[in-house]
Amino acid sequence: PPPPHYPLSFEARWLARTALLLTPFPMRLLALPVGALLAVAIAGILLASSPPPPSQGRRDHALGEGRPLRRGCGPLPSPLPMDRAGASGAAVLSQRRCRHLYRHTAPCGPLGRLRGGDEGEEGQSAPAEEPVEEIKTEGADPQAAEAAKVKGNDAYKRRDFPKAIERYTEAIQLDPENPVYLNNRAAVYLAQDNLDDAEVDVRKAIQLEKCKPMVDQDDKALGRSYLRMGSIHHKRGNFSGAIYWFKNSIVEHTFPETSMKLRESEKALKEQKAKEYINPELSAEAKQRGNKLFRDGDIQGALVEYTEAIKRNPEDPKAWNNRAACHQKLYELREGINDAEKAVKLDPKYVKGWSRLGQMYFGNQQLDKSKQAFEKMNELEPGNEDAKKGIDMVNRALQNTGGGGQGATQAEVEQRVRSDPEAIQILSDPAVQQVLKDLQANPGSAQQYMQDAVMGPKLKKLIDIGVIQTSRRA
Repeated sequence: PPPPHYPLSFEARWLARTALLLTPFPMRLLALPVGALLAVAIAGILLASSPPPPSQGRRDHALGEGRPLRRGCGPLPSPLPMDRAGASGAAVLSQRRCRHLYRHTAPCGPLGRLRGGDEGEEGQSAPAEEPVEEIKTEGADPQAAEAAKVKGNDAYKRRDFPKAIERYTEAIQLDPENPVYLNNRAAVYLAQDNLDDAEVDVRKAIQLEKCKPMVDQDDKALGRSYLRMGSIHHKRGNFSGAIYWFKNSIVEHTFPETSMKLRESEKALKEQKAKEYINPELSAEAKQRGNKLFRDGDIQGALVEYTEAIKRNPEDPKAWNNRAACHQKLYELREGINDAEKAVKLDPKYVKGWSRLGQMYFGNQQLDKSKQAFEKMNELEPGNEDAKKGIDMVNRALQNTGGGGQGATQAEVEQRVRSDPEAIQILSDPAVQQVLKDLQANPGSAQQYMQDAVMGPKLKKLIDIGVIQTSRRA
């Protein structure tokens, strides 16, 4: 039943009581008739501005609106106001709390198709209003439909897709108002990469769910439909649209796979945009600007230009090596090492890249790696003066530290291990730990382990930094 209508609104009665309490006692006799007249005037204004109470039909007063509870769908406007692809997680959670209000204020209707390529971050467009035919339910047999669905599920598990489609279609014919059967058939179409038919079924399922009475709507079923729609758009390469639907699925119901698929779409969209940004010609122009700024002493400006050159052409080893030089000038050794390693990875025969990498390793006190980089440089260009100077520089540094790690104090060895990720990884290997125990018990077995193709290089590394001490003859 509709709520009772009082002759005076709550605001009017509250105002009258407040006026009475705040008025001094001698003035109350005069304030009573004046307050009553004022309250009646305010109540009249409020009642005149409010809509008349419903006179017929069953209304949903529990939700605060005058929407009839019905299954029939008339003209259907745009989809519900949902979270956009670029919204934050907090916005998604906030909308989850308000989703019933959104559903209530927007009647059920057809969903707008996402634009193919110009949707941007949002990935949605406003659809035109279209009338939808009433669903005829005469002769529906839910029990037989459920039995057909079970047979379809069995066929789907056996990957007998034609049989599964046949059974799900039978279930839809027996109970056309149940969106679950449409969703199941869409899953089969999706497994067959029949994306167009899958989208048709999912959109019908969403319409059916939205056209149910509010008390009968299933958040989980609607979330499953949105999840299926996101998978369709992801397969089509419309990652922005996929993100839109995955986030709306999270609003309705959180499935374990939704977050993973959302991250995959976000990663794919980022890679897609990065590929679209690639332009070797613009990369060369940015690199030239960076070279000029570097020569003029503007290292920060050169760093920005080299970064732009890398974004425009991430396969150019020279751009990575040039940015490593900027990091070296700014004493950002870790960043410089990463860029130099990327340069020689892209072009293993890039001599300048190995030279830069050897210098960066030397500055970071990774003397063994520095020596290896200069030796690789000398291997590519035998007799290279810079390579010889680099090797001599590293050898002198090794002699000053006791021939590498030999003769170093315990504190020095620990410091070298902490600053060398490769040494940390070697020491965390259970096989290496067992070998170190064997060497303590039987030092004579060292020669055997050093000849091993896998264990030998690891032990040499530990010898170089001083973890394993060897005896030297005078």
